[in-house]
Amino acid sequence: MGIEDASMRNGRALSDQWADSVVVRPRTTEQHITVNKRLVLGFATSILTLIIVTAIAITLSVSFERCAAESSGALAANSSSNSKWKQSRDGNISHRDSEDGQQPWRHLRLPATLRPRHYDLRLSVYMENFTFSGEVNIEFECVHSTKLIVLHTDRLELEKVLVYSESKKAGAMRIQRRFHYQPKQVYVIALHREMKPLRTYKINITFHAHIEHELLGFFRSSYVLNGER
Repeated sequence: MGIEDASMRNGRALSDQWADSVVVRPRTTEQHITVNKRLVLGFATSILTLIIVTAIAITLSVSFERCAAESSGALAANSSSNSKWKQSRDGNISHRDSEDGQQPWRHLRLPATLRPRHYDLRLSVYMENFTFSGEVNIEFECVHSTKLIVLHTDRLELEKVLVYSESKKAGAMRIQRRFHYQPKQVYVIALHREMKPLRTYKINITFHAHIEHELLGFFRSSYVLNGER
């Protein structure tokens, strides 16, 4: 009995020690205070950040409104001068467009008032003096009313120019004047009266020129074959 009592006492003592080692001890008051301080500090930081962001947003909105007011004032002050400048600019543009419309030969591209439909071309070549002559008949449709016919030509001598209308009136149309405009390499034919839209016209031109010795238009070249040029 003495041994059993001693063993029981020893076993109870060991179990008590094990229980003391595994029992979860409650948090102390210092740990609670530390956790509460962290929560308060995080909340205060969030509030301060929100206040700073709000202040920045208000400052930016006030600055934007001030800039907008200054810009509107500047636009109101310059509106009269801008309108005058715009009227002057529009007037110059319309004046320039009207001049260009009256002188279409100043453009690189041919005017869109006429649309060609068919070409008949005949050439006669004279190798003894390196010249050639030719005749061309062009059938075209009038798209917009005009008195002007503008053709691309370069280094051609035009001998005869006739313009015919396919209307009931027979005979060639009266030509007021015709001339070369070398800066754009075109030939201009100004009629006495306008050509009408949706009507077909024909132009007949006879010409002559030199066969060029350079790579331009109708040119000549040579080569040597078996010692013969």
